[in-house]
Amino acid sequence: MAGELNVQTLLSRPTVPVMNVEQLVYCLLELRPAEAVATGSPLPLNLCLVLDRSGSMHGSKIESLRDATSQVLDMLQPQDYVSVVVFNSRNEVIFPSQRITDHSTRADLKARIAKIKADGGTNMAPAMEAGLVELRKQMPVVGSAAGQGQVNRLVLLTDGITEKEKRCLEQADQAARIGVPITALGIGKDWNDKLMQQIGERSNGDADYIANAEEIRQHFQRAVQHMQAVALQRASLNLTPALGIDVRNVFRVHPLISKLEPGRINERTSNIYLGEVERGYGQTLLVEFVVPARPAGSYRIAQVEIEYDVPQANVYAQRVALDVLLTYSHDPAAVPPPSSHVMNLVEKVSAFKLQTRALQDLEQGNVQSATQKLRGALTHLLNQGDTDLARTVEAELQNLEKGRVMTSEGRKTIRFESGKTVRLNKDQ
Repeated sequence: MAGELNVQTLLSRPTVPVMNVEQLVYCLLELRPAEAVATGSPLPLNLCLVLDRSGSMHGSKIESLRDATSQVLDMLQPQDYVSVVVFNSRNEVIFPSQRITDHSTRADLKARIAKIKADGGTNMAPAMEAGLVELRKQMPVVGSAAGQGQVNRLVLLTDGITEKEKRCLEQADQAARIGVPITALGIGKDWNDKLMQQIGERSNGDADYIANAEEIRQHFQRAVQHMQAVALQRASLNLTPALGIDVRNVFRVHPLISKLEPGRINERTSNIYLGEVERGYGQTLLVEFVVPARPAGSYRIAQVEIEYDVPQANVYAQRVALDVLLTYSHDPAAVPPPSSHVMNLVEKVSAFKLQTRALQDLEQGNVQSATQKLRGALTHLLNQGDTDLARTVEAELQNLEKGRVMTSEGRKTIRFESGKTVRLNKDQ
């Protein structure tokens, strides 16, 4: 079977002027499942919800949590497995991993969810471990073949500061090893946003900020929908630049902005794990090439190879390869203006980098440097028309300039909203 993945490249400029200095060229790699795969039946899901029921979750938060969890059960198909673990100072498996085979089973599980009450402290790591135990029940072989043919996910939600944060990160690392991305969600203002972001990143998952209880349902729904949209699995990128070409950075820019850290296959080729590719937009990557001075002519600046699995068709380790070509010209009329689509995403990545580094500066106590970076980010955000996030950045800038600390809500908004790509339409 071939042709399950469409890969297209788009350079910031396909032709550059002949110059005596190095030039920076951006390349978008757009990965889209082919129509035959994208319209196929969804893969079976293997989902575990690990949920905070500590005392601080009382009131609207625990009510919304119960409602959102019940909604998840309504979204699942007979082929799917689901389990729920709750925690405060201790953890409890509300129900073990199982399929919902009939209406009575669904009603029984909802009745158990309805009994969840909020009390006690917050100890997240043992609950994460218990959740991975439930998921592994449907993953009989641990290793490269684990969970083939199904989509595995742990959805983690908390509203507080947990004990033993190091153990939480160890569980995130374990989740990555067995192929279970974690969607790490924090609600309210009194949880460790850096920890939750690290849990998402280290498990090859993601993280997000839930500002109020009413949004829990939306986030749970979105998590299940993303699982149901998975078309290809275990995708990875092999990137081989031509001699004299330097790869400065590789970013994923859709569905979320994140810097991708390559591993090395050999001296010239790097490998980047991409994970799952969903129906719809798939994934979009931004590669920053530094190209040397060259005479007029067309050159291959890199070779790209994407490897992926098609579990629906029982086909694995499929490959698609293509060359990235760049033309040098003496004729100014042959050099087009930069692609607005590519440069819009470059601007989004620039804002993301500045906001990320500003938060790092604040953690190190360097307020002046953080303030400068936030000013730069604000300019990029206004240029993009991202007025909501720009307002938050501007308000936190004013706090810092007046000698105050950044608010918890503002810090969380900046940390998680900065990585979201608003639109990827070519006409943006």
